[in-house]
Amino acid sequence: MQLRSLILYSKSGKIRELTFRLGELNIITGSSRTGKSLVLDIVDFCLGRDSAPLSVGPVTRTVEWAAVLLQLPDTRAFVARRLPARGKKSVSTAMLEFGAELDLLPYERLETNCDSDELRQQLGRRIGLGDVRSQPRPGSLQAPYTIHLGHAVPLCLQNQDEIITRSLLFHRQGERDGGARLADTLPYFLGAVGEDQAQKQHELAMQRRVLRRKRQDLAVAESADADIDSRLHLLLAQARTAGLIAAGEEFDSRVALLDALREAVRFPPTAAGGEPDQTERAAALQERRTQLRALLNDISEQRQFLRRQETEENTYADVVQRGMSRLTAVNLIPAGTEPRAEDTACPLCGSDLPEPDHAVEDMHHILEDLRGQLTSVGTVRPRREQMLRELAERADAAREELSGVEGALNSLAELEAGRARFRAQAEEQAFLRGRIDAHLSQLPDTGDEYEGSLLQRRAAVAHAQAVVDDLEGDLDTDAMQDRLDHALNLISADMTAYAQRLGIEHSQRLIRLDVRKLTVLADTTDDGIVSLLRIGSGENWVGYHLVAHLALHRFFTLHHRPVPRMLLLDQITQPFYPSDIAKDSGNPDLIHSDADRNTVHGMFELMYHWVNELDGKFQVIVSDHANLPDPWYQDCVRYNWRDGEALIPREWIDEHSGGGEQR
Repeated sequence: MQLRSLILYSKSGKIRELTFRLGELNIITGSSRTGKSLVLDIVDFCLGRDSAPLSVGPVTRTVEWAAVLLQLPDTRAFVARRLPARGKKSVSTAMLEFGAELDLLPYERLETNCDSDELRQQLGRRIGLGDVRSQPRPGSLQAPYTIHLGHAVPLCLQNQDEIITRSLLFHRQGERDGGARLADTLPYFLGAVGEDQAQKQHELAMQRRVLRRKRQDLAVAESADADIDSRLHLLLAQARTAGLIAAGEEFDSRVALLDALREAVRFPPTAAGGEPDQTERAAALQERRTQLRALLNDISEQRQFLRRQETEENTYADVVQRGMSRLTAVNLIPAGTEPRAEDTACPLCGSDLPEPDHAVEDMHHILEDLRGQLTSVGTVRPRREQMLRELAERADAAREELSGVEGALNSLAELEAGRARFRAQAEEQAFLRGRIDAHLSQLPDTGDEYEGSLLQRRAAVAHAQAVVDDLEGDLDTDAMQDRLDHALNLISADMTAYAQRLGIEHSQRLIRLDVRKLTVLADTTDDGIVSLLRIGSGENWVGYHLVAHLALHRFFTLHHRPVPRMLLLDQITQPFYPSDIAKDSGNPDLIHSDADRNTVHGMFELMYHWVNELDGKFQVIVSDHANLPDPWYQDCVRYNWRDGEALIPREWIDEHSGGGEQR
């Protein structure tokens, strides 16, 4: 696959076509911001990349479709893709047509007829890419995938940011999974892994997974069989403790024990029914207990009142008795004796008194009054004693009834506790039944069927192992490694020769390609093997990128590997131009160092002779500032974008009044 032409269609239907020579070195030279770098991005997009790596500017403002006309081994292919709409970064649709005499199509005929996946598949098949499965390296999290054109294109492109870096060797290597997929697919593109071997390698990985799964199944079954009896007897002991199986029942075989456990799970022992709900009765008893306690408190208060009354009466009687004792002398005077007015004698001593004395009569009256009060007190006592006896009898009756009520409540509480214990036992049995059922469901079948199942598992493992052994026999990993080493040795020889022609640092000894780490390795005298990451200066990084890609594509071409026969390089001389003036002029005489001028000249001369040696089988397209005066160089210049010339014509920019500069 080589590029015949690149076509841009403006939004007004105008066409801009860039044509390239097949099998030759094609150079696009020009000043900065003329769109040289966009050529590589457009080719990348047209070969199936979903995201359009086009910077916002004249292209996105003026171009509606981008297309390439490709030369395939037996025909031509026209690929057109509409640029993403404003605000979008990617598009998955495309137009694809094949034809031996096919040329660019007019704007009116452009229409999508496939998606990017189909585009890559069809173009890939045309260059020899079959239905090849890539098997990621051991330990990789990537799933197997089909190798398509999208895995080969990064080997054919080097933009200005990639060719100047020491950390990346290939296009889009730094993107997510980009480096891993390049490392996985390079052995196939180098011929170390054939198409049938790639398929067998994928099948081997699948069969190894099958073998591991069957081994795990067998290990689980054998482990379960080894301790199945101990597990069953543990379940039996738990079932007996919970009352699911009778304590004295014995089992003479594993089958009988399993049947008993299954029976206990399916048909648990019937439990005695509980008493009817006693909630209302308990509530009535509790209410009666409250009433009786209140009655006893009331009786107690009445009795205390009567006792206090009795105590007060006794105290009062004592006081009255003491008063009466003091008046006992009055009893010496006859009661009812009335003193006369003329009687002036003292009733006690007979002495003459100046006036008659009525005190005796008064004392008699007081004494009689006290005696009457004592009589009243004595009259109340029998009635109080009777009331106290009645209260005592009522209290005894209430206590007796309260004792009965509390006894009934205690009985109900004991009954409820029994029912709670029963419920707890039932819950324990239900939990154990579920546990036994879960254990039994995990146990393998027993008996003859179980023994047959173990034999079947062992036979399945043996069969899977035999399949893996056969595939490993067909896939001779040593032979594949030998083929890969052979390819890398050939590539290393070319890389070393090219590096020495350019005079790159550390090129005196062997230069190699590391396909696992995707970098260049150089053997040094003092520092041993150093990678590109440890080699300094932009001149060396560009040089090693160039020699690595030339050596790779020479191998791909001579060994007919399914990789496009073109290499697009962007700004390979950027480390050598010290100023924008030098870049815009492209004149190597403005480079300060003679060594730098010689290196720039040497790189283009190397590419020129390299392409000619392949005799039309390969195409190199370089976009660069350099504009060497050599006749052979000028003959390779396809476009010189200076003095107003650029990828996007000025009239397109003026027509859409966007202004701006191109890259």
